[in-house]
Amino acid sequence: MTNAQVTSRFFKNVGKKVENEIITNIAKHYGVSNDDIYAEVYDTEAESLLDYVTVDRAAVALMLTTFAK
Repeated sequence: MTNAQVTSRFFKNVGKKVENEIITNIAKHYGVSNDDIYAEVYDTEAESLLDYVTVDRAAVALMLTTFAK
């Protein structure tokens, strides 16, 4: 499974509110739009979502191991 597929599965399981919070935090950190971040995390060569997360990384890691299955 690719990183983009794991991210997609994760976001489907955690819901839109959590998804939007994570994407918005990443976008703010990098100074780009949410659309830019979506393009990045769903790219075929995307890194793990955790490589982009800068806020509450431990919480996102826990949720990824729980909800990306």
